[in-house]
Amino acid sequence: MSEHINILVIGDILGKAGRKALRDHLPKIVDQNTVDFVVANGENLAAGFGTTRKVADEVFESGVHVLTNGNHCWDQREFLKTIDEDDRFIRPMNFSPAAPGQGWTIQETAVGHPVAVINTIGQVFMNGTWDCPFAAADQALSEIPSDVKVILMDLHAETTSEKMGMGWHLDGRVSFVYGTHTHIPTCDEIIHTSGTAYQTDIGMTGSYQSIIGMRKEGALHRMITRLPQRFEAVDRGATLFATLLKVSVITGKTSHIERIKIPPAS
Repeated sequence: MSEHINILVIGDILGKAGRKALRDHLPKIVDQNTVDFVVANGENLAAGFGTTRKVADEVFESGVHVLTNGNHCWDQREFLKTIDEDDRFIRPMNFSPAAPGQGWTIQETAVGHPVAVINTIGQVFMNGTWDCPFAAADQALSEIPSDVKVILMDLHAETTSEKMGMGWHLDGRVSFVYGTHTHIPTCDEIIHTSGTAYQTDIGMTGSYQSIIGMRKEGALHRMITRLPQRFEAVDRGATLFATLLKVSVITGKTSHIERIKIPPAS
């Protein structure tokens, strides 16, 4: 049995276009890179606004093992019940204690290696009332069994500084700290000397012929007129962005990190 596993991390999957890109490309990525575990952010699965059981099942069937979440977590009211029915769903650890669901989960690879995934949400410019993500991360780590070495952290946040802060806060304590939410991939992937990998934002799997996945006409109308305008997700032409890691199951340290980009067919 190998002492290392390959992990694929996917950022915000946005709507129909993102789900199709996942169906079309994820099985091939998994096969070509011998991927053992896949985690993705699911807060935009349902046309950009939350998730439902039906659309979540699509991505689970495509090969995703865990879905993290963010500020759109409760946009689909049915999810308030769904999240308590399946531990492959998690929501930010620093949500209200009254929130259903959990802020971390442990799932196993096909050969039985445990992988812990933690979800937190940022406080800066996020217009929410959630608690401190740093304290929530510490709490999660205190609850995860000490024999689980491979640990991933999705910080769903707006600012690069808050995400980088979390990267250093958890330096040497987890395998990978990464950001979601801004829908724009960053090229700052790094492995610290401690063995903790970091990337500010994985990027969106969705259409980039848009404004962060939404039809540009509606988004521009709101920006220019400052009047209410319904956002509509672009439903075709998605680019898949993901990050591939090689992690020791003995130490939890990351030894390899690389970004993956698969553009839409021309």
